[in-house]
Amino acid sequence: MIEKSIRKFVFGIILIISFLGNEGLLAQSDMISYGLNKTLPQANNLNPAILPDYKFSFGLPGLSGFHINTAQNFTNLELLSSKDENGNINTGRIIDNLRRNNRISSNSSINILHLGIRGATSYTAFSVTNRINARISFPREFIQFIALGNASDQLEDGLLDMGRFSTKTTAYTEVGLSHGREILNGKMTVGVRVKYLIGHAYADIKSFDARLQTFGNADFRGDSLAMNVNEFDIRSAGIAGALFDEDFQDEDIRKSVLSNRGFGLDLGATYEFSKKIKFFASVNDLGFIRWNQQYANQQTIPAFQYEFSGVDVVELINGEDLSVINDFDSVINNLEIAETTGEAFSTSLIGRLYAGASYQLTRRQAASAILYSEFYRGALIPALTGMYNFQAGTFFNFAFSATMMNGRVNNFGTGLTLNLMPFQIVLATNDLLSLVNPMKARAVDFRFGINHTFGNVGNAKSRAKKDSKNTIETIDLGID
Repeated sequence: MIEKSIRKFVFGIILIISFLGNEGLLAQSDMISYGLNKTLPQANNLNPAILPDYKFSFGLPGLSGFHINTAQNFTNLELLSSKDENGNINTGRIIDNLRRNNRISSNSSINILHLGIRGATSYTAFSVTNRINARISFPREFIQFIALGNASDQLEDGLLDMGRFSTKTTAYTEVGLSHGREILNGKMTVGVRVKYLIGHAYADIKSFDARLQTFGNADFRGDSLAMNVNEFDIRSAGIAGALFDEDFQDEDIRKSVLSNRGFGLDLGATYEFSKKIKFFASVNDLGFIRWNQQYANQQTIPAFQYEFSGVDVVELINGEDLSVINDFDSVINNLEIAETTGEAFSTSLIGRLYAGASYQLTRRQAASAILYSEFYRGALIPALTGMYNFQAGTFFNFAFSATMMNGRVNNFGTGLTLNLMPFQIVLATNDLLSLVNPMKARAVDFRFGINHTFGNVGNAKSRAKKDSKNTIETIDLGID
């Protein structure tokens, strides 16, 4: 039955979201790590052309940290808890703040292992990371109908378009090997990361195309409404796909998960235009996961129509008139749902783009601008960040950012790395407001970790510089 399929699908989404991150459905790009790139080994994950200053860095499970990164573009806790003059939840304000297309997104990562080795002109890193990405889009009319009912005159022409609803959730393990190198006499660095992917769970509704025609204000139709749902697909695989198989075994799931495989690619570059100005860019998560046939499941729900003519609520509660439920059950039970199992399929990763420029204000201070874009179902979701960075060698690095994303320009972030040989402590957030005033926040972002770091490439270069001939080009005057 369709109810059972949808219930399993919703449960699957909840399970996947909590499987690795358990941070809820709220995401934002990892901008602050770019500001800490010279001392944060994990910044190499954003751009494989970034060469951290440490000769050697190492992170262990439970120590090298985690990153929770969530966001939505339409509300906050203060708005959800606001009351009107009668003391009721202010649904009017909530609806007024809804967008035509509302998005909820979630990214989280848990570092299992990290190893980085820096040469004089190169950097090689190996990492193992658990990741989860979740995206949900839904139209404003969906909430309007729930909050206002079918008789509201606020519903334009009584027609509710549900065609912008979609969801996609992926959980996987990423095993990556990256290499970055200086070229053009050190003025430019290029890097590449090759990633082997192990898929854990996948679920999506690519496009749910439905319309509700309400007639609450039309005297000749009473309180009826008409539902028109076009054909749509529910796809799932891995752990989520197993929910559709009533005979699944835990051991079978473990074997199935290990055989969901894919590959990914990250590309990056930096260019030193002058001693003050540097440009950088990277393209991340170009790749796919091939989901094996064991728990691959696709359910195609055919198009159907249904007209609801109203019901006496008291009689419905008392069980005296169940005709409306029986009628709807009859429509649903007569649907010929096409279920396809045992056919492998591939899904793409959510691609990301970083591009920007930095300006060296003084020897220890820099300012930068970073553009972030995410590609999701043909849509480009952008963010723009201004960044300030203060760095005292590899001992201390501090960054402060202001990001415009989801229509807001007051999204502030901050982060630091503190090197207490041989340990490095990392604390960062891309949304400071979510920590100091969570009631007004639209995002939740937090990074914490402890890395083992050894050596300073910058010191070695300084000593080499002092040992070289004292020409105009090599003398360090110590003037910013």
